[in-house]
Amino acid sequence: MKMKNLTCLLCLALAVAGAAVAGDKEGGEPRRPALAFYTFGDLLEKAERIIVAEVGPQQDGATLLLVHETIKAPVEDAKNSDPKNSGPERLKRAAELLANENAPSRVRVLVEDLRLPPEGTQAIFFLWDKPAGNAPAEPAYRVAHPQCIYELELLGQVKAAAARPRSVADGRYLREWDKQMAARARQRQANEALLKTKGGDVVMGLRLRALRPALSLRGDNSFAVTVRVENTRAREQLIYDGPGGGYGVLLRPKNAAAGAGLVLRQGAVKTGADISVLNIADEMDFTAIKGEAFLAKELFFGAAEFPALRNLDGEYTLAVFFNTEQDGRGLEMAGPVWTGSMVAEEVPLQFHARPEHAKLPEP
Repeated sequence: MKMKNLTCLLCLALAVAGAAVAGDKEGGEPRRPALAFYTFGDLLEKAERIIVAEVGPQQDGATLLLVHETIKAPVEDAKNSDPKNSGPERLKRAAELLANENAPSRVRVLVEDLRLPPEGTQAIFFLWDKPAGNAPAEPAYRVAHPQCIYELELLGQVKAAAARPRSVADGRYLREWDKQMAARARQRQANEALLKTKGGDVVMGLRLRALRPALSLRGDNSFAVTVRVENTRAREQLIYDGPGGGYGVLLRPKNAAAGAGLVLRQGAVKTGADISVLNIADEMDFTAIKGEAFLAKELFFGAAEFPALRNLDGEYTLAVFFNTEQDGRGLEMAGPVWTGSMVAEEVPLQFHARPEHAKLPEP
C-alpha cells in the first residue's frame, strides 16, 4: 500500500490521547489518571519493540500492524529463553531480528484511549505493554499511550538514536508535543502538591498573607488581591521578584473536599512571553526584605487571561501562593536567596457568574 504522511493524521490520535492528560477539571477531580511522558532516551529504553508498520485490518477485537521494518526487537524470544542459548547463538539471533529475518510479519495491538490512523497508513510504533497470553509467533501489545505512535518523518532520528542511544541521553524529547505534555504533567503534580499544602506556615523565615481580595468592576469575576511577604527573622532576606513570576492563587468552593480547587498562576500566561526567557535572571530581579519587615505586591487575575473565572459562582476561599527555584546562582548576590514554596491562609471571596457566562464550555 502507498505510504501516507502522518503529520496531520496523527493530530487526531494525539487530540484523543490529550484528553486523558488534560489535568484537573476546574474545581473538580481529574478527568483521567495522569500519564507519564518519556524523554527520547527513556522511550528508546522502555520500548521492547520499535517497528515501522502499516495499520492493517481489525481481527478478533484487535488491530493488525503489518510490519515493514524492525528497528528494535527483543533479543530473547521463547525459542531462545533457555540459558543454554547464550553466547554466539544469542548474538546471532539478535542480528537476525534487527535484519528483519524471522521477525514477526505482523503484530496484534489492542488500542485503548486513543485512535489509530486510518487503515493503510504507515507509522513508527513504540511498543512495550504486553497483555497476558501472548502467542510467541504473533506478539500482542496494548497501544494506550500517545507516545506509542510517531509519524514517519521522524524515522531517521529514531534509527540514529537506536544505533547510538547515548546521543539522546540529554533529556530531549522526540516530539515537541511530548515535551509540552511532560511539562503539563509536571505542572499538574505541582498543583496537586500546592492544593494539599497547609496555608499560613512560616517557611525558612518567610510567610505569606493575602489581604483585601475584591472583584473588579468588569463584572466577569476578574479580581485583585494584595499579597504581603513577611520576613519573620531579624536579618535581611533576599527573594526573587522578577518577570518569571512565581505567584498564584488557589481557589476552592466553600467546604470543598481536601485537594480540590483551581490553581491560577501568574507569569507567561499573562505576558505571552516565552517562560524560558522570563526565567533568565539578573541581580535586579531580586528584592531584599529587611528584618521583621515585608514586601507588598498587588496581584490581578483577569478573566481574559483565566477564562475559568467566568464560570465561578458562589462562596469560595482564596489562598495566595509563591514558589521559586531562582537562587541567584552565578550572580553577584549580597547574600543567600530564599527558594521554596509557601501558601497563605485562606480568605473568603464571593464570585458572581453572569447568566451569559454560566454555561460557557470548558477552555
